[in-house]
Amino acid sequence: MKIEFETDINGYQEARKFKLLIEYILKHEELDPSLNSLASSLQSQLQEFLSNPEFANFSDADSNVTFTADHDESVGEGFAKIWRSVFGPGKRELLLSKQRQELIMRAERAEASAFEALAETAEIGRERDQLKEKLKVLKSNKEPG
Repeated sequence: MKIEFETDINGYQEARKFKLLIEYILKHEELDPSLNSLASSLQSQLQEFLSNPEFANFSDADSNVTFTADHDESVGEGFAKIWRSVFGPGKRELLLSKQRQELIMRAERAEASAFEALAETAEIGRERDQLKEKLKVLKSNKEPG
């Protein structure tokens, strides 16, 4: 993957922000080897771009790189959302999703078993009532009278 930025202050700012994002992800996320390789490659490209002599007169203060978060979301969660939107879910999220699906399937099977047991109980109750009626009829037929 090759990334390109404009060779002006805006491109410099975008590259710095993207580099910070990649560094954060590499530091804080568990990635599979292919994604880790891609992120490292992007990081190298960004470093190469940012070390361009044309940007020698730009300082980090000029770039105004600031990250803010909403009051209900940490900066890390914001980065994680961006990462997921670009690269998809991580290993941990995939594992949790798989576990969640397995639990849902187990709950559905348990629910189906409970309904089957309830239906079987009702059927047994009807059979019992029918047998009681038959027994009554037989007792009344056998009574001397």
